[in-house]
Amino acid sequence: MDAVYALLQEKSVRDLTMEEVARRAKVGKPTIYKWWPTKATLVLAMLCERMAPNLEKPTVLTAEESLRFRVRRLIDAFNGPFGKIVAGLIAEGQGEPAVLQEFFGRWVSPRRAATIADLQRGKDAGELRSDTAPELLNDAIFGAIYYRLLLRSDPLTKRFGDELVEHVIRGQRSGNAPG
Repeated sequence: MDAVYALLQEKSVRDLTMEEVARRAKVGKPTIYKWWPTKATLVLAMLCERMAPNLEKPTVLTAEESLRFRVRRLIDAFNGPFGKIVAGLIAEGQGEPAVLQEFFGRWVSPRRAATIADLQRGKDAGELRSDTAPELLNDAIFGAIYYRLLLRSDPLTKRFGDELVEHVIRGQRSGNAPG
């Protein structure tokens, strides 16, 4: 994982090779392939090991606080070296659908499910309106973040994340919700 991370500081996901990883890690290529059959699975394993722990949230937050926490952490991660890596994986997936499928399955889906569960919990607790669609709320917010990451239309800033959450969730708060 150290070798993959270090090499991806120097080059793109597309330009990374298993040979370079093996050489940097001082192991044989068969050892790499034994555990990670493709470059994408190796890069995803590194992301899950290095980036995912920074996205975990405390358990005592309201649904809105949880959403704000997740947005801030993701933006922080995307503004560091992981943004380039995630964008590279998504780019690779355009030509190799299996890469995109694995990226969604291993990276996006678990985080999406956790956020949707938090939003559903907020809906059930009366923080959000009873007609709130947690999946749509999640996709509206995180879709905008991935849009800026991939298209670089504007910077991914903390302010953008805070304003995005505020604008999207404003109409979803129930009369009982703080804020």
